[in-house]
Amino acid sequence: MKSHRYAPSSKLYQCLSLLLITGLLCAPDAQAVTHHHKKTQHRLQKAPLGRITLTSQPGTALENTARLLNQSDMNFAIQRNEQPLLLIGSLNLSSTNKPKTVLFTQIQSASLCGSGGCSTTGYIKRNNQWVKVLDSVTGDIQVEKTVHKGMHDLSVSASDIWVWNGKTYVETQGGPSLKGLKQSIERHQENNK
Repeated sequence: MKSHRYAPSSKLYQCLSLLLITGLLCAPDAQAVTHHHKKTQHRLQKAPLGRITLTSQPGTALENTARLLNQSDMNFAIQRNEQPLLLIGSLNLSSTNKPKTVLFTQIQSASLCGSGGCSTTGYIKRNNQWVKVLDSVTGDIQVEKTVHKGMHDLSVSASDIWVWNGKTYVETQGGPSLKGLKQSIERHQENNK
């Protein structure tokens, strides 16, 4: 008897059968991966939103705005024969349905950056005017999942937390207790009247 090309004993039939069986065995895993991916996306929404990324964006409208907002610092560096690099980034930090985009700017130059690095400043548009809402922080800025007054908190250098007070970001890093110092000053003032 002559064997048929697609007979069960042929190598092609065996390969096709193996592929079909493998596909069927992997199909539930593929669904699980998709389901797991959905869970991962859900978890990402609850996790910190990530680091603020600053990039050079020459010629863009955002870069032109950033140059105007930082003109005096740019001129300061240029007067010292430096070629300052302007880095920018923008991100909606609102936790509500009403977007509030913050424009982050950083000027890199020898005269403007200290031993701690270059400082980053944040602006928000209010009544068609850009207003400074984060003043000269140094270090990586991370957007946190925690929220105050409708805006996400920011952590700077992983330990310095800034929260929105309704108008601007304020630092919350606590200092040492001043209770004893206050009492000491009051005693000193009483004794020196």
